[in-house]
Amino acid sequence: MSAPTFVADARALFAAGGAVGTWVSAADPTVAEVLAGAGLDFLAIDGEHGVVDAGSLGPILAAIRAHGLPTLFRVAENEQARIQHALDAGAGGVIVPRVRSAADAARAAAATRYPPEGTRGIAPRRASGYGRDAGYLARANGLVACVVQVETGEALEDLAAILATPGVDALLVGPNDLAGSLGHTGDIDHPENLAAIERVRAAAVAAAMPVGIHVRTGAEARARLAEGFAFATVATDVGLLAAAADALAREATGA
Repeated sequence: MSAPTFVADARALFAAGGAVGTWVSAADPTVAEVLAGAGLDFLAIDGEHGVVDAGSLGPILAAIRAHGLPTLFRVAENEQARIQHALDAGAGGVIVPRVRSAADAARAAAATRYPPEGTRGIAPRRASGYGRDAGYLARANGLVACVVQVETGEALEDLAAILATPGVDALLVGPNDLAGSLGHTGDIDHPENLAAIERVRAAAVAAAMPVGIHVRTGAEARARLAEGFAFATVATDVGLLAAAADALAREATGA
């Protein structure tokens, strides 16, 4: 008897559109478990700016599993080993930062696919129920999601080729780094940055590629989804905790 796959289908969620998630940056499974029960559509675990690494990712994914929530892991670098570790641990896909060109996108996509479509290594890890899910190898290439981040001026210049790269399943706009790349660090609402964001959205929609964006509030998420973005990440676990703690302190102290 084969075990059911550990991996929830993030690719189908993004293709359907209207998805909202948040970032997990704390390396504590309880934090992820609490967020997974909040009614969001997916979670994005941060291995770039957060402290989650290959060792702590497994317990976090296990804590989320009971909720059946699609979960992606943002790797620190566009490297085969990092991407492979995340997928073997049971992530539904990876978010790859700082993709500047079609060549970068192709390298990321290849690492998420088993041969002959890609270069992912084969091993009986959590994603396949430690080898008990006999059908995982046949399904995996059509299941896991490769999401590349567009967050630099170089990516804007090679946008059409990135969108046409086989194996790229979605784009994620990083407004903060994009603003910095365009010379407007800390000013994500600068007109040039907003125009660049719209350029990415329009090009992705025209190419029938799901495109997401990171936003600051739930209201902003609703607005971006109404504009045609397929998904949005809102806030972070530590940001939500800080905001709630600050509000509690003000309420309790009257400050």
